[in-house]
Amino acid sequence: MQYAWITDIHLNFIERADRQKFYQEIINTNCDGIFISGDIAEADCLASLLLEMEKEINKPIYFVLGNHDYYRGQVNEVREAMTTLTKNQDKLHWLPASGIQKLNDNTYLVGQDGWADGRIGDYQNTRVVLNDSRLIADLFEGRILGKFQLLEKMQQLADADALELQKNLEQAIQQNPTEIIVLIHVPPFKDACMHQGKISDDDWLPYFSSKIMGDVLLEAAQKNSSINFLVLCGHTHSAAKYQPLDNLIVEVGRAEYYHPAIQKIIKLDCEETAYLMFSSKNAKRLNCSIDQLEAGKGLRKKLIE
Repeated sequence: MQYAWITDIHLNFIERADRQKFYQEIINTNCDGIFISGDIAEADCLASLLLEMEKEINKPIYFVLGNHDYYRGQVNEVREAMTTLTKNQDKLHWLPASGIQKLNDNTYLVGQDGWADGRIGDYQNTRVVLNDSRLIADLFEGRILGKFQLLEKMQQLADADALELQKNLEQAIQQNPTEIIVLIHVPPFKDACMHQGKISDDDWLPYFSSKIMGDVLLEAAQKNSSINFLVLCGHTHSAAKYQPLDNLIVEVGRAEYYHPAIQKIIKLDCEETAYLMFSSKNAKRLNCSIDQLEAGKGLRKKLIE
């Protein structure tokens, strides 16, 4: 089985004919399903564009939402709409509503939207203001009260999603998998927040990272060293790959407005194990050398770049 990972596609900016070309690109990969790590559209057209994508591609779509998906809406109303969509459509799976997903005997998929939490960088002194606090009703209410009321609301949203992700991970871990794929929108570590080839500065990091998500992921990976965790996210529009632990890799997709793209194809095989994590632990587990592992020999599952 193989899955196409896409992120920050912002379909509301694209004419229908161009959207159909993008859908055809996905179909041409012969993937069995799609992973989306947020920023699909905006609240007022999100459901209709997801339905369009489902109809055109006719494959399971597993997704979380990004900040743009809540633009021109209220958080609870958007979530209620996505929960209803998930219940009514066989191929649309908003992961916070559908729960953990078994992809094969060894691999589970989990996901939560995730929010920037202002805990990395210099929120107190930054002059950066994002459209989130103008176009998402819940954050606008915080903004008009003041900068630190806005931070409190950001952290409420971030902490709630992190708690749900922790529960999802615990449920998936109980199934004794060898691999867990995690979809979130906001990068969970400073080192995964890139801009023009460099880590974002302290003015921007409060809005482009989620420390609480990173804490949850680190704890899960540290306590479960026999499980490989692959985290797929977006938000920054800049590609990044960060590996804080042998069994934890974070990838951030590159994106450009008006030009949606497939980030990569993730191939799974029902027989056995391992992401392309080049460590002695995985080489030993697969009974092959590190050189063989890097060359793709002895693998039953590959992560295709």
